[in-house]
Amino acid sequence: MHEASLARALWRQVEAEMACRPARRLLAMDVAIGAFSGIEAESLEFALDLLVRESDWPDAEVRLRTEPLTMVCTACGREFAPEGLRLACPACGSADTDPVRGTDLRLESLDVETEDAETHSPR
Repeated sequence: MHEASLARALWRQVEAEMACRPARRLLAMDVAIGAFSGIEAESLEFALDLLVRESDWPDAEVRLRTEPLTMVCTACGREFAPEGLRLACPACGSADTDPVRGTDLRLESLDVETEDAETHSPR
């Protein structure tokens, strides 16, 4: 299950961010999972929940968002969301397309309670 190692890598990012900020408490973390990343969202969420429960912030919420696949046509420059496995450009028909979103895993933001009890969401 490679989701466990991905969860640990994400959690290291969270801990590094929290160490750099005058924050008292992690309230939530937002994570984007690309629809074509090959990552099983439920497994990643399970692994992250375990890490959170064993941390200094056991009540922090893990919020996952699936990012749809977006392609760009290298022939005409159009960005599009493919339908099914049809990756050819709907505008010009070219099969010379590349993914621009929806293939990766990303820590998007952290909601933290700071020393002055304000809630911030750095992006």
